[in-house]
Amino acid sequence: MNGLPSSLPEWLSFIERTHISSVALGLERVRRVADRLDVLPPAPRNLVIAGTNGKGSTCVFAEALLEASGLRTAATLSPHLAEFNERIRVAAEALDDAAICAAMHAVERVRGDVALTYFEYAILAALVAFRAARVDVAILEVGLGGRLDAVNIVDGDVAVITSIGLDHMDYLGHDREAIGVEKAGILRRGVPLVCGDARLPESIVRCAAGLDVPVHRIGRDFNLEQRADGWWFRNASTATGPFREPALAPVNVAVAIHAVALLTGQTPSAAVLDRAVGNARLAGRFERFRIDARELVLDVAHNPHGAAFLAGQLAAAPHPGPTRGIAGFLKEKDVAGIVRTLEHHIHDWTFVGTATERGQSGADSLKMSGSGPHRRATDCSPAEVIESILAMPATERIVVLGSFDVVCQARAHLLARIA
Repeated sequence: MNGLPSSLPEWLSFIERTHISSVALGLERVRRVADRLDVLPPAPRNLVIAGTNGKGSTCVFAEALLEASGLRTAATLSPHLAEFNERIRVAAEALDDAAICAAMHAVERVRGDVALTYFEYAILAALVAFRAARVDVAILEVGLGGRLDAVNIVDGDVAVITSIGLDHMDYLGHDREAIGVEKAGILRRGVPLVCGDARLPESIVRCAAGLDVPVHRIGRDFNLEQRADGWWFRNASTATGPFREPALAPVNVAVAIHAVALLTGQTPSAAVLDRAVGNARLAGRFERFRIDARELVLDVAHNPHGAAFLAGQLAAAPHPGPTRGIAGFLKEKDVAGIVRTLEHHIHDWTFVGTATERGQSGADSLKMSGSGPHRRATDCSPAEVIESILAMPATERIVVLGSFDVVCQARAHLLARIA
């Protein structure tokens, strides 16, 4: 086809210009193109992962486990932190530009007059790439909700719901029960569900019962435990360990282990678990840096549920002095709820702007945060705020949180600074 993009930046510009909107939920359009591409199922075994928070960490640890077990994997992650290539992974590595361009060309060749969003285009390109790579297992992260998300054209052999919190409520509903219905859309008759939320909404319980879905809950059917000799995974039949402390959140690690055990028919050995712990990393998830005497933490917590998780991680890694927060959020986020959740862990707030289509100024985030001391807004970049704090003769911990855009800017600055 003449006139199509030839580089990845050109392709990304193309799909941004031609999509019908940033969000257009529904499966009919994307399924039609997938059928033309003949990419379903993308792999002999498929793991579909939904949830409000923790999806990316669960995907990455499942990937590390499967690779450590000798299986060839593919995975989708979204959104990306720095580069689009992060969204499409094969053999635990981001796909290169040439392979992504080839996959996008394949999508465009058959798309015809079907309008696709940026996310739908990316998912279809990923499915093309997965088929071409002949992987053993595909791990697919749902973008928004579940029932009407593009990933839901794939029938999972195991379904995962990591957590259910209040986010994207304009699309998914205004309480956990309504949001649970949307998440439960990934369920398939008789296919097991692994859930990392101990307080499972009744809506999911009912959906699962109606489809004869075996439900595996954290804390009841499996868990991760820290013992004197290290970490152990426990399920109904066995305990496996010890292995090293994971860098990712234990709840997400536990969910990934149990999902992989169901997918493969066996619990990974302690040696495999230890290798996976050594290999599984995900940028921007309680990611810690040290500059001189300062600790800096980067985390993409952008809703109260994610903030509660971050609060627990901060409490588990105490700092002797106060903690300063640098935060930026998109327009629809519950900034007041996030600040309230973290009030005992972050003692001073600087709000920065977010440079995306749905972004807002630091002043708007400050206004949305409610009343309270030690809060300010700035037009400075996250990097500039970091440097201003580092110039002070104190040792406060710095936490950068919120939108992927803000965390990405801070991370790029820190990596350049310590290079």
